[in-house]
Amino acid sequence: MLPKSKISDRNLFYIAIDLLMMMLLIANLGLIIFDWFFRRDWFRELIAEQNESFYLFYTANIHEHFFEIDLAFIAVFLSEFVIRWGIAIYFKTYHKWFFYPFIHWYDLVGCIPIGSLRFARLFRVFSILYRFQKIGFIDLKKTYIFKQIRFYYDVLVEEISDRVVINVLNGVQDEIRDGGPVIDRIIDEIIIPKKSILVDWFSHRIQLAVHESYHLRREEIREYIDNTIVDAISKSREVGAIEQIPIAGKLITQTLGSGISSIVYNVIDGIIRDVGSDDNRILIEELLDIAIDTVENEEKDIQLNEIAIESFIRILEIIKDQVKVKKWKESL
Repeated sequence: MLPKSKISDRNLFYIAIDLLMMMLLIANLGLIIFDWFFRRDWFRELIAEQNESFYLFYTANIHEHFFEIDLAFIAVFLSEFVIRWGIAIYFKTYHKWFFYPFIHWYDLVGCIPIGSLRFARLFRVFSILYRFQKIGFIDLKKTYIFKQIRFYYDVLVEEISDRVVINVLNGVQDEIRDGGPVIDRIIDEIIIPKKSILVDWFSHRIQLAVHESYHLRREEIREYIDNTIVDAISKSREVGAIEQIPIAGKLITQTLGSGISSIVYNVIDGIIRDVGSDDNRILIEELLDIAIDTVENEEKDIQLNEIAIESFIRILEIIKDQVKVKKWKESL
C-alpha cells in the first residue's frame, strides 16, 4: 500500500466507495452461493440437523424472500453504476458520454437477477481489485495467487504460440519444397538489393583478417616460401645440372633460389596487401557480380537449387527444435 500522501483525495473517495462495494459484493455473492446450495435437499437436511433454529430462520426470512433481497443489492449496485457514470461524464473520462456502459458492460450484466448471470458480479470484484492495483492501493503482483495465475497464463500463452509458430514453419517448409527456383528469388530479392552492404561487409572483414592475421604470420609465410622453393630446387634435375658447373654453379643455384623466393613472396605479399587495402571494395564488388552473373546465366542449376532448398528446410527445422523448448519448464 502506498503512503497516504501519494494518493489523491479523489482516489481516496473512490477507494472508500470501492471498499464499501467490495463488502456488499462479497456478502451478496456469499448469499447467492449459500442459497444455491440451500435449494438442494441434502443441504437443507444437513442444515436442519446441525441447527434447526437457523434453518427455520433462514427459510422464513431469507430463502422465501431471496429475490427481493437480491433486488435490494441490485438497486445499490445500479445506483453506484449511475453515480460513477455521472462522474465519468463530469470529468470527461471517456471520449463520448455513452462509452461508460459499454466499457463497464459486466456491471450491467451482473445486475440481471437471472440464474447464473448473478455470478457475473464477480467481474465487478476483479475490476475493483484492478483499480486498487492501478492507483497503488494494493500490489497484487507480490501475492501467491497472482504469481500462480501469471505462471499458468505464461504456460498457456507459450504452448499456444509454440504450436502456431510450428504450424507456420511447417507451411513454409512445404512451400519451399513445392515452390519455384529458390536461388533466383534469393539473388533478386535479397542479394542484389543488399549488394552494397554485402560488399562493404566482406571488404571490412577481409581488411580485419589481413591486418590482424597476416602481419602476425608474415615471417612464417616467408620462411615457408623459402623452404618450399629450396626443396623444389633441390629436386630439380635442371638446377642440379647447373650446380655441377665448376666454381660458379653453386653460386648460380643459390642466387636463382633466392631470386625466385623473393619474387614469389613479393607477388603473394602484394596480392594480400591489395586485398587488405581500402581499394579492395572494387575487386570484391567485381567478384560478387561475376558470381551473381554465373548463377543467373545458368539455365538450369538444379543441384544448386536443391542445396538451397535443403539448407532452408534444415534451418527451419533447427528453429522448430528451438521453439519446442519449453521455457516455462526451465523456470521451475
